[in-house]
Amino acid sequence: MYKNRLLFIILAALLTTLVLTAVARLNWRIGESQKIITITEQNGIYDLTGIPDLEKTVVKLSPGNYYYPNTYISPKDADFVVPESTDSFEEIRADYLSQRFVLKIPEGSGVYALSLTLSGRHAMRVYVNGELAAQNGQNGTTKQDTVVWENNISFHGAGINGEMDILLNSAQFYHDKRGASLAELSISKSERFADQFLPERIKGIAVTGAFLCAAVLLLGIYLMLSRTRATLYFALACIVMALRECLQSQAWVYFPIPGNLSFMLEYLSMVLVTIFLSLYLGQYTTGRFLQIILSTAIIGSCVYGAFILLGDSLFYTSILKYYQLLLVVCIVPGIAILFWNMRNPNKEQGAAMFGIAVFYLAVLSDIIMYSDIFGDGPNAPITGGAMLIFVLAQTVSLFQMNHRSGRFPLPREWDDSRQRGRGSDGLWQMNNRVLGEAKEAEEKLETEKAALESLNRLKTEFLGNVSHELKTPLTVISGYAQTTKQLAEKPDTPNGDEVARRMTLISSEAERLSLMVGQILDLTRMEEGRMVMEPVQCYVDEIIHTAVETHYPILNKNQNRLDIRIESGLPAVYADPGRISQVIVNLISNAVRFTISGLITLSAKKENDDILICVSDTGVGISAEQLPHIFGRYNKKQKSGGGQDTGTGLGLYICKHIVEQHGGQIRIESKDGHGTSVFFALPIYKE
Repeated sequence: MYKNRLLFIILAALLTTLVLTAVARLNWRIGESQKIITITEQNGIYDLTGIPDLEKTVVKLSPGNYYYPNTYISPKDADFVVPESTDSFEEIRADYLSQRFVLKIPEGSGVYALSLTLSGRHAMRVYVNGELAAQNGQNGTTKQDTVVWENNISFHGAGINGEMDILLNSAQFYHDKRGASLAELSISKSERFADQFLPERIKGIAVTGAFLCAAVLLLGIYLMLSRTRATLYFALACIVMALRECLQSQAWVYFPIPGNLSFMLEYLSMVLVTIFLSLYLGQYTTGRFLQIILSTAIIGSCVYGAFILLGDSLFYTSILKYYQLLLVVCIVPGIAILFWNMRNPNKEQGAAMFGIAVFYLAVLSDIIMYSDIFGDGPNAPITGGAMLIFVLAQTVSLFQMNHRSGRFPLPREWDDSRQRGRGSDGLWQMNNRVLGEAKEAEEKLETEKAALESLNRLKTEFLGNVSHELKTPLTVISGYAQTTKQLAEKPDTPNGDEVARRMTLISSEAERLSLMVGQILDLTRMEEGRMVMEPVQCYVDEIIHTAVETHYPILNKNQNRLDIRIESGLPAVYADPGRISQVIVNLISNAVRFTISGLITLSAKKENDDILICVSDTGVGISAEQLPHIFGRYNKKQKSGGGQDTGTGLGLYICKHIVEQHGGQIRIESKDGHGTSVFFALPIYKE
């Protein structure tokens, strides 16, 4: 079972749906001691005199052989109007009609309880032996003056001289698929049958209350605890299901709701449930196809809902079949793919999936039932019961997840050790997936927050360091410029060697300042994606010699010796000479800063399909703790070998970016106190 848990969930959901269907079709209105007999009209008369023990029998009378389409007949002219045969009922659309039931009953049998049942909502008026016995809604000859009510009406009647004449006027202008339907009459002597639809209404009120309780609980969770939209959507779906159950169970007749409005609300509730549950299932959608299915269901429901609110009932009932087809097209592949993506559920997910499967199987069953594919029989919807199972499954899923994670405080007698010291904040959400995702999102936000705070702190330190570093060469340049000016203003001839030395120092500091400003500008270009490479066919040895001749005399202030070792006959590379020169200058600058009176080695050789360039030194090296972060942005600088601390800390970060943009790799080898070697490779140019 565990290995095939998805199949088990589907089979369990299918079995549950079949049980719901069977239960919905049971006749709960009749007591266990009563039996049901169906009789038909014979020569215009329903003869009940031969039925023994009517106290324990319910007699159902099928529609007779004749009816009166598009005609309201009154008791006084019932014998003078020519009826139509019920064989032509399917051919003649009648938005209003009359039916007559003439019953032969035992004389002196007293009062009977009777009920007329039709297919769909009608306005009904009933006469018994010429007297008005009951009325539901308002009968009219046009849609504007007709108010539909329910699909049944109950009343009492007694015979006169062993005969009971029942006349029914019914009207139904609101459904495109059918006009007024033919009624079936039920009759019994039992007082328990006086209002056979009362149990259905009581059940409807109970189920409506259950949905409202679930909605209140979920709304409380949403407002006070989770603020998760999936919880809100499911709560709204429960509210709409409460309305739908109230309408379908006839419990709405106890509330001041116009009959025509109840007809529209029943259709609108179907649309709203589809929208809210589609939004709820949005938490599970992964992949473009599922998102398209979800969007299609929501958009299609919104369009059909607009037709219901703004259009005529004949129109939106006529296109109902297309809306139902759209739902089937969305539900079948959507739920199938959703379950396939979640084919290895844990216990909590399994409970949630069971609820989803039961509800959507019930929806498909009701769509097939209302579409009359297998005939126009009595409707017994099961969506309401399936939705209750859906709510229960989500609750079980929530409890299991929170129990396992310790978010529900257990009773003391269950687990006193776990109860002790545990708060009861109970961060509830609709199901385990929402809770898990919320927790992951929270942890992710905390991690991102910590990273941003660290980055902000490093950036602040970086700005402080850069300000200090820029100030140092500016101070040197300013100081030597002023002293050189004073030296030049002396009356005696200025010392040419001293002036040259000072101008060299000024030039050196200006070059350092230029490098630092250039690094800051490069960082900005990199972050904005504006650092452009302009590769051409070039040679590494030429780039190295040009960079050393231009920059090494200015950068080296620690009396280091430079050794250049370039393998002869190196092939060309496809690179940006200016950017590669920048990498070499940055590496040389780092080497001379961290080395005093040592050796700087710059080498280049062919290695496989690359040109490997290395800048090594005999300086202070890099600590093991700092080595993994050496290529990081805003990395803290290590104290230089000569006590200097010039530089921005961005050099290696920029070098790594430039080398990788050329399709190469850069790495570093170092040991604290034993020097550093930086290697970077550039691919050989291929024709």
